[in-house]
Order: sequence, then structure tokens, then C-alpha cells
Amino acid sequence: MPDTSELDSPTGFGYIDMRLCDGCYRPNHIFVESYAKRELCLKCHERYGELEGVRIPNGETYPVLNEDILRCDVCELPALEDSLNWSLTTAYLDDATTEIVAHFSCSNKSCDQCDKRYAHNQQRQWRSIYTISHDQFNSNTIIEGNNHCESCAKKFWEEHDENDYFECEFCLSHTHDDNSGWWNSTRYCEGCIEANVYHCDDCSEQRWEGDDHYCDSGDNDDDESLIHNYNYRPSPFFFGEGKYHFGFELEVEARGNGRYDGAMLVQNTLGGHAYLKEDGSLNDGFEIVTHPHTLEKYHTDFNWGVLDKLKAQGYRSWNTNTCGIHVHVSRNAFGNGDPWDYRTPNRHRSQLILQRQSHELRFMKLIYDNQRQVERISGRSSDRYASFGDKGQLVRKVKSGYQENGRFSAINTENDDTIEIRVFKGSLRKERVLSAIEFVHASVEYTRDIKVTSKNHALSWLKFTGYVATNAELYPNLVTIMSESFANDNNPDETDN
Repeated sequence: MPDTSELDSPTGFGYIDMRLCDGCYRPNHIFVESYAKRELCLKCHERYGELEGVRIPNGETYPVLNEDILRCDVCELPALEDSLNWSLTTAYLDDATTEIVAHFSCSNKSCDQCDKRYAHNQQRQWRSIYTISHDQFNSNTIIEGNNHCESCAKKFWEEHDENDYFECEFCLSHTHDDNSGWWNSTRYCEGCIEANVYHCDDCSEQRWEGDDHYCDSGDNDDDESLIHNYNYRPSPFFFGEGKYHFGFELEVEARGNGRYDGAMLVQNTLGGHAYLKEDGSLNDGFEIVTHPHTLEKYHTDFNWGVLDKLKAQGYRSWNTNTCGIHVHVSRNAFGNGDPWDYRTPNRHRSQLILQRQSHELRFMKLIYDNQRQVERISGRSSDRYASFGDKGQLVRKVKSGYQENGRFSAINTENDDTIEIRVFKGSLRKERVLSAIEFVHASVEYTRDIKVTSKNHALSWLKFTGYVATNAELYPNLVTIMSESFANDNNPDETDN
């Protein structure tokens, strides 16, 4: 660690503390230049210095930023008077009375009624670690296109009947019922419909601006309007309230039936719970991708009958060599506390980061250290789409995001918001798909608070299965698949398809 004793610095370059670097997204000792906009580690300062004009002082000692420097209460960076966005102004939290000092860029939400500036919602994404969202700041209510702070919105609803207004699904403005319309079973304000709905010049059908659209000219299959390209990323809809959520991707092969009927069946059955995508590993199929659900919602509010319907029409997933199930779990499932909560003292942030990394490491070691047993319940051995090649490099994987096999690792950490477990074989059997989700949930919870030593064998498969058995009511499908898999390794249940 560099010597942080205070020294004079003509450039205003100084040490802050241990946190995530804005350049490489890795935890490190972070330095800031007085007129720079990003907090960077030394390597990133050197990497970007020539572009941004940042000068690194010679020698191995660095000054600490003067604690008397005025800082933004939102992001904690100092004021930069030569930049409007980075100079300081008075702003308010959502109670409309608590004053804070904030950069213009950190308080860019203003109430159109009282003209007060409010700290806006911050979102910082750390590629290799996790995604954090601040919810403490004001989220203005939009009414008839105008921003209203909490106080002004309250006054408005005292004068108007809130039941006469609805929230437009596109612009999120509360609009009077008289100025609404419907598109594709969803209600919008008239302005959004006029701005977004158009008639296709080729087929004359009405379409929403920006939606994928392929006219039926004979050159494209009918399923193209239902099966999106691989890079399709819609805004997520969250089902169920909980600290963290799960999503899964289930690959399905058409086996000569044509993809359209299957795609239509899935969309009509699951509705807004899922969407369909292309996948290059498939011969003639599609990938069913669910929106985030809690485990409880998968148990109680998901139409699993879609799998039997696909099976009945001849679609396959288990009896193929191309299909898999990938389970995503929110990164905020790991660790307690938010290192980037503006109320968290700097001295605690590095501790919270290390706690999250420690939980991720225990979670990964449970799966990697028990590869054979995991492969038995997942239905397939390690392959090029779910390699265990990172075994022995898990600390590096957690801390820096490095992966020997990239996103084709058994556990893929390349996503900003989720960790992806890719080990499961595809199946159209409800119990198998649910067991994959339950396995990830059980692995997260089992490794949350355990103490791992060389003597207690805390990450042994025997102790993990004991935990699952103790919580059989929460993991009924995982218990079933564990029992079946270990009873007969070589003859999987014929109901898997």
C-alpha cells in the first residue's frame, strides 16, 4: 500500500481509499486527480493519463486529499469549479426538507412545480463484481409530463382524484384517463402512441417503433417476429419481492417440426414471464428466457404446463446434444450491506466488498469442488459450453473477473447484474428445470454464513445434501432429482425430453 502521509501536490492528485476502480472495475487502492471525473487505480491513471492530461507525481509516496475540501454528499468526490456539472449546489433528499450539497450532475432532477433540485437515483455497474443501485434519493413523480417532487405530488393528488389517472407504461407519466389509448393490450398515453406506433410500408401492419419486425415476404419464417436475435435485451420485469431473483434460459430443439408453432405456444402460454431468442449452439430451435422471478414465484406463479405442451408437439431438450439450462442469480444475493450506499462510511466499504467476494468464492468452491456430484444431478458432464477449467483459479475469478474459458465456464461471471450457472442439461421436465433453480438457491443460502476450515469439511457434498434434506419443503424438486440421479446414474428418467 502506498504511503498516504500528506504531502504538497501541485496537481491535486491524492489517495482516497480502497474501492472499485472506475477504469478496470477491480477493487484496488484508488486515487483521484482534482479535476478528473473518475476515481482510478494507479495503472488506470497511467493508462488514461495521456488522454485526459492527468499527471502522476514521481516517487512512491502520494498525498491524501485534504479532508477540508468540499465534497458532494452523493458521490463524495470534490467540487471542480471549472466544470458546471461538477461544481456544487444545494439539493434535497426525498423528504424535501433535508438539505445536502451535491454536484449539478448528481442532482439533475428538479421539480417543475417548486424548482427544488433533488439528488437523483445513482446506478453504478461493476463488470466483474456486482451491480449496486441507490434507492435513497428522490424519484420524481411525473404527472401530465411534469416532474413533481413528493411534496408537490401530494398536493396535486389532494386536488385531483388519483383514480382518474393511470401511469403510462412507456413514459411513466401519470396521465388522465381521457388522454389514454391501448396498444397490444397495454395502456399508454396518447402522446406515446402517436410518437411510437406506425404502419409498416411493406405489410401495412401497425408496429411499435424499435420492435424487431420482419415482413412475411416468403424469405423469412413466421417465427422471426417471436424469436429475437441473440443480442436482444429487453428491460427486465421482476416477479415477486425478495432480496434477489433468478432467471433461466432453456434451449429447445424443434426436431423438424418448424419453430413457429413452438414459439407461438410458448409466448401464448407464458406471456410476459418470458421471451424467446436465437442461440448459435442450436440446430433448429430457440431459447426460452425468463424475466427475473423469486424462487417462490417459480413455485407458485409460473405456468410449467408449457413444457408438457412442447413435449406433446415433439419438441426436445433432454434427448439432444445441443440443449442446456442456464440459471442466473442476482449478484446482490451475495453479502449483506451496500458498499456504495452514500451513508456507508469509507472505512467500511472495503470490508463489505471483501464480504461479498468471500461469499461468491464459497459459492463457487462448493460447485467446483464437487464437480462429479454436480454433473450427476445436472445430467451432463463438463463440456465446452460449461467448462470447469477455472478450478484452482477461483480467487482470481472472483477478484478480477478472469475466466479461463470466458463465458463458457461452468459459472460465468461476465454479466454485470447476474452470475450464470451453466452446468445443467436441457429438459422439458418441470422437476428438472425447477431443481436447477433450487440447486442455485440452496447453494447461495448454504454458503452464506458457513465457516470454511481445513478440518470442518463445510463444502463437502455430504454436508450440502444434509442441508438440502433439512430444507426439503423449500427444495422438493432438487430432493427428487438428487434421489433419482444417485439411484441410477446411467438410466435417466425417460420422462426427460
